[in-house]
Amino acid sequence: MLETVIITAIGWMLLAASAFRFRRDLAITNPSTVRALRIAAGAVLAVALMRCGAPVTGERIVRFLGGSSLSAVVMVMTLSIAPMTALRLVAVLLALARWIRQSQSSARSVQPRTASFR
Repeated sequence: MLETVIITAIGWMLLAASAFRFRRDLAITNPSTVRALRIAAGAVLAVALMRCGAPVTGERIVRFLGGSSLSAVVMVMTLSIAPMTALRLVAVLLALARWIRQSQSSARSVQPRTASFR
């Protein structure tokens, strides 16, 4: 159950980061970044559903709903007290993704020199 709470808290954090209120603070302006955050949040919540520790029955659904509601309450309370502290992990991940994207685009812009046969 603790694993479900932790995994769903990460999913709720990613969904909160894609909300307009926190997008301004995280400097997210690209719609594809918002879409990627929402897709990642959905994937994390799906993983939490699959890893609830019960066979595929109603018990798994109950454990998932219990763990996700507990983590949602904790996330809402944390976001109401210190939102940027709670979303610091998302900000670091977004900065890392921007850095990787910039380094890849700068590597593509460098053209190799080839000898001309004229």
